[in-house]
Amino acid sequence: MSSDGEAPATRVAMVCDSLLKYTAALARGLADAGAEVKLLGRDHGREFGGDAAAMHEYVNTTLDGRAEHLILPGRVREPSHWTRAVALRRCLDRFEPDVIHYQETVVNDLGLLVAAPPRRGRTVFTVHDPVSRLAHGEPAWQRAIKARLLRRSSLVFVHAEAIREQLIREKSLRAQIVVVPHGISTPEVRPLPAKPTLLAFGRIQPYKGLDVLFDAMPSVWAGMPEVALRVAGQGVLPEHPVLADSRVEVINRYLPEEAVPDLYREATCVVLPYREASQSGVGSLAKEFGRATVASDVGGLAELVGDAGMVVPPSSPEALAEALLELLRTPGLAEELGRRAAQSVEGSAGWVDVGRQTLEAYDACLAPARSSVRRRLS
Repeated sequence: MSSDGEAPATRVAMVCDSLLKYTAALARGLADAGAEVKLLGRDHGREFGGDAAAMHEYVNTTLDGRAEHLILPGRVREPSHWTRAVALRRCLDRFEPDVIHYQETVVNDLGLLVAAPPRRGRTVFTVHDPVSRLAHGEPAWQRAIKARLLRRSSLVFVHAEAIREQLIREKSLRAQIVVVPHGISTPEVRPLPAKPTLLAFGRIQPYKGLDVLFDAMPSVWAGMPEVALRVAGQGVLPEHPVLADSRVEVINRYLPEEAVPDLYREATCVVLPYREASQSGVGSLAKEFGRATVASDVGGLAELVGDAGMVVPPSSPEALAEALLELLRTPGLAEELGRRAAQSVEGSAGWVDVGRQTLEAYDACLAPARSSVRRRLS
């Protein structure tokens, strides 16, 4: 107990490689909910177009002094990388975390596990996607380490009931598996654009089904010739005759954080024509900006969309076109679904709300191990 009789704050070490935007926001949510947090990550800007300075600025702005950002510099092959990992481990040992909370990308660099090794009864793992979506696949050694970390975890977080059920079916985990929503920042809702515009945003990869959306567009245009389509994100676009149409705009590059709000504000709805998926940060951002979503019924996307959009069978251009036309031609429907999207954030999916739910799960699942740590410190 603290000197004023209150229970001491839960001390959390958050650890990730990529997924840094998500992890920084969660770290801030945990801190705002009352935890003491240190965020450990790598010194690169892969999520920021390769701009490490932009990464530092984003994390510093997000944390705003509420949590400390620890950085593991250098490359894996450099001896200084491992020397720094050992130094960071000493720092975290002094911090005496109640919880070591890994994002699944921690396996990208074993130096992170040297700096923050799993601790008996206090290890937590967030599974964002039970299946690797990397175009080149996930190396066998990374799969093996991830499986070992999952076995050693006492608590596993996922963002949809569908993912929880998949883990139960496919993995033999002793850990409790808890569903918490993907956090969303406070909504910034603007009026819909005058011209009906569809947005497909995010890193371009085959599983995201852009070709399905492209196949749907002739039917959309047959019903509403004025509809525009904007495709924004890095990656190799599938070859398709629709791309030659003047109503299609392609921004085939990384977009900095400051460009993202305008993408959503200039969209009538967001389209997620995925062939397979677990969750979607793009779909979460649609709620942040008060935009309806039309998504494939795969993974946890139906749970994410809820009553703030429409769900269609995957790999069906006909069903996708029909849903898009219904959304765009029904008076007031896009506005109503966008309003529901923004409202769905309140009280459950805001980052501080997610932080509170995460802390409650720590308390429920890790109490004996946390008490042991506190006894050693007293």
